[in-house]
Amino acid sequence: MVSITEAVLADELPAITAWAERHGWEFNYDSITLRGRAVVEHPRVADLRVVFWFDASGYPNRQPPAWWCGGDGATICTERAGYPRPSPTPPPGPPHGSIFHTNPVICAPWNRLAYSIHGGPHADWPALAAWRTCGVGYTQAHTIADMLSALEIHLARSDGMQT
Repeated sequence: MVSITEAVLADELPAITAWAERHGWEFNYDSITLRGRAVVEHPRVADLRVVFWFDASGYPNRQPPAWWCGGDGATICTERAGYPRPSPTPPPGPPHGSIFHTNPVICAPWNRLAYSIHGGPHADWPALAAWRTCGVGYTQAHTIADMLSALEIHLARSDGMQT
C-alpha cells in the first residue's frame, strides 16, 4: 500500500523537477528512503556549491519535512560550515530576516528541525501537524517546490557560508 507521503510526493515530483530545471538546481529524490537532495551554486560566491537535504517522512499530514545543509545526507548535519550565513544587512522589503541562523538550523515552520521537539528554537510553534498554519509572520511554504523557492530567496541574500 502506498503511504500518503509517497502519493503526495509522486504528485509533487513533476513540479519540483520543473522548478529545479528552471532555476538551475540539481535535484534528486529517493522514493524508498523518502529523502532528497538539492544542490545549487551559491549566488554570491563563485564555485561554492550549497547542498540542502530533506527527509519527507510524515509529510505533509503529520509533520513538515526535516531540512538541513551540508554533510553526506545520511545523518542531519549540525556543522555550521554547511549552512549559509544569514545576511548581515538584509535589504529592505520582504522577506524580513533570514531562515539561515547561526545555531545552525533552517528556521521556518516548514522545517520540523526548527521545532523545539526536534531541538530547534521554536517552542512557540504548536504541534508539528499544524505546521501549515503556525509561524505567523514567518516564511510559508506548503510544497517541496515552495520550500526550494524559499531557500533560493534567502540564499540570494546570504554572502557566504558560516564558519
